Amino acid sequence: MQFKSVNDMPGPPSIPVLGTAYRLLFTNKPIGKRNLELNLKDFCSYGSIVKLTFPNFSTIKIYDPSDAEAVFRSEPKYPKRFDLPLFNYYRETRKKPAGVFFLDGEEWYKHRNVINKRILRPKELEFYVPELNKIIDDLVNRLRNLRGSQGLENEIPDLENELFKWSFESVSHFLFDRRFHVKGDKPNPHAKSFIDSVRTFLEAVFPAFLVPIWFSKYIYETKSFKSFTESFDQMYKYTELFISMKIQELEEKGKLDSDKSNERVDFLTFLLSSKKLTREDLLSSVIDILFAGVDTTSNTMQWALYLMGKNTDKQQILYEEVRSVLPNGEQASMDTLSRMPYLRAWVKETLRLYPVLSELSRVLNEDLTLSGYNIPAGSQVNIMLYAMGRNESNFEDAHLFKPERWLRKNQNQNEHRFNAFASIPFGFGTRMCIGRRLAEMELHLLLARVVQEFQIQYPHSDDVEPTTRGTLKPDRAVRVKFVDRG
Repeated sequence: MQFKSVNDMPGPPSIPVLGTAYRLLFTNKPIGKRNLELNLKDFCSYGSIVKLTFPNFSTIKIYDPSDAEAVFRSEPKYPKRFDLPLFNYYRETRKKPAGVFFLDGEEWYKHRNVINKRILRPKELEFYVPELNKIIDDLVNRLRNLRGSQGLENEIPDLENELFKWSFESVSHFLFDRRFHVKGDKPNPHAKSFIDSVRTFLEAVFPAFLVPIWFSKYIYETKSFKSFTESFDQMYKYTELFISMKIQELEEKGKLDSDKSNERVDFLTFLLSSKKLTREDLLSSVIDILFAGVDTTSNTMQWALYLMGKNTDKQQILYEEVRSVLPNGEQASMDTLSRMPYLRAWVKETLRLYPVLSELSRVLNEDLTLSGYNIPAGSQVNIMLYAMGRNESNFEDAHLFKPERWLRKNQNQNEHRFNAFASIPFGFGTRMCIGRRLAEMELHLLLARVVQEFQIQYPHSDDVEPTTRGTLKPDRAVRVKFVDRG
């Protein structure tokens, strides 16, 4: 069989300087919505593999789950992420080391190997469930107090903000073993400033990413570039403050330098006691986990609630499962969650339709043949998660919300079995999302509690659509109603 080269690969026309980025810049639509639209359109126009060029790099879009599997299964011990000139430039000018999210090679493995011991093991995460349930208690009480406060019956005026604060409180408890109480009327000012900086950062990073570094550096500092650098500075400032507070607390108790490798201690205490990470290493990786873990989980929860309101028949099935496992309204635990397959399927189906990232990027370690093309080592490839999850050739009734498709009994009986790599929102292999287990636990605990307490309704005629600012998010306020159950 004769294989083609990358030069033969189809793709949209490229122009000097901007490459194919003009399709995102010169449009009357928001960049995020336009990007998702092009992800679907390019598959229809060019097929399962598409070549794109940008000011700082070129990439190959992959729409075939078999190609995605080939990419992930070819990864070496130290998988290489795509290069991010914008982040590299920031760290070079600010003299900041990269953390676990952006590192490559042996340095990445050093960080990842230490962090994995506490963040990817269910037995270790079980330690945090009681406090996470208390954070959920606070959220449920706040939702009850906020309902209808702006004249909208049973609606929350700013649900996105409340879930964002819930997610921040949960991740912060995991990282720092402390509560910041950001959900009250008088939140911790440091935590509020950090939350504001994370939000500004996420709004700015995607537009800033599209503009060449040399343009922002030497010709014109764009608003998004300035917001990106200033918000990143704030994130470092407050994370450093939170870590310093933890170090002071441990010093006062005389517990800073003792070995914690075999003790059940909080995450940050464990990392501080590690001899493999410096304080600068620790700072960078904690920042990575914070900014990657807050917005992502809160957005997924918004989608899960929206889908509950749009699919009341499915919501009833979910409620009956939760009630059967927790008949007296008690709080969920790791054990009871393991007995709720429909609950876990709900989150999987939510992430199929609305993955945290619309695409995952990798740099090939070796030459690969994908969809009949020879792709050389060193090429960047993007696995198109959003488009693959909505492709009818990958999932029967792909446009419908069907959590039951993930139940094992249905998978065994269904002739239209899907490729597992058609929906991999957390990635695969050694570079799988480091916060996967924590995020799933947060979502499962809150979803179980919400369906115990409320019937979720969405009586509005308009549909919420996805957009992206790096992560996938709703394009408008998710106006679900929280109606008390009996």
